[in-house]
Amino acid sequence: MLTVLSALFVFGVSVVILPPIISFLNFKGIGDKIDERRMHTSFIPTAGGLGVLLPALVTIFMFSNILNDFDLVIIGLCISMVFVTGLIDDLKNLMAIIKLVALIIPTCIIMFFLDLKIESFHGLFGVYEIPEMVGVPLTLLVIVFLTNAFNLIDGVDGLLSTVSSFVFMVFGAWFLSIGAYSFALISLAFLGGTIAFLVYNWAPARVFMGDSGSLSIGFAVSILALAFLKANDSLPIENAYKIISPVTVITALVVYPVFDTFRVFFLRIIERRSPFSADKKHIHHFLCELNFSARLISITLLGFNALIFSAVFALSGIDDSVLFIGVALFLLMCSLVMPISKRIYLTILREQDLRKQKVGVN
Repeated sequence: MLTVLSALFVFGVSVVILPPIISFLNFKGIGDKIDERRMHTSFIPTAGGLGVLLPALVTIFMFSNILNDFDLVIIGLCISMVFVTGLIDDLKNLMAIIKLVALIIPTCIIMFFLDLKIESFHGLFGVYEIPEMVGVPLTLLVIVFLTNAFNLIDGVDGLLSTVSSFVFMVFGAWFLSIGAYSFALISLAFLGGTIAFLVYNWAPARVFMGDSGSLSIGFAVSILALAFLKANDSLPIENAYKIISPVTVITALVVYPVFDTFRVFFLRIIERRSPFSADKKHIHHFLCELNFSARLISITLLGFNALIFSAVFALSGIDDSVLFIGVALFLLMCSLVMPISKRIYLTILREQDLRKQKVGVN
């Protein structure tokens, strides 16, 4: 019950403190520069993650004492490190190498103090336990990648908030079901914050999350994903909440950020550019070119993520390798269909313009 109340507490506090935070950010002129890559045409303050992370972190530290769980303190401190790094980046634009180091340090703390790291592939492609010399760098890579994947989808009003709210809701429900209350608390605290933020970030947005929020959310999701794999592995096979295909299920839960990031990285690499270079190749940019509104983009991509997760969860009794390949092939098909659908759409628009011109001449 206390863990559920944490979501309501964070939601209430976030809703109350976000308006003065927005006013302060506007007064100080703290926001994104308007350029050809941005989808907004007027100044919008960023660093709105303050209104999500401050109440969420206070809740985590407060409940760590109530639940007598020192691991929560460590997790709270690590998320705080990422939050401070993101906040400084919102204000000063940190170099990429500094942000990378600032992610590596809390990741190492999580791995070695809480023993949250990839130790097994859980039967994916016949691989179970892996040596620590492989698991440690792989964990580091996964956390850095997933953290940045959530950061990169924060490009249209409401998108990050809706997708992350869905992810935290699923994590919260599952951790509550198996009695892992500390991780349920983290999930629900962030859920309350992201839903509250959506009140002010839904199009037309009054504030953006900024790196202070998006990096922290991505890092929290990474921790919860590792905790899910470890907790699920410890459940007896007869437990109703044990997931038979854990790797594919957890991949499906975060499928949109992962798919979008892999896709843009691949496109940039084949164009012989840095995978970290800025452009307008994200899926939300693609949908914008198809004249989707910001609200429709958020709803569509939330639906994409939720439907794939629901389908995978329903089929989670199937062999993990088969299910993983099936999801990968479906995403590959989506990648191939996207440029084709864009050409068809543009052709239809040109034909409509020609018809209008002919009507005008006649």
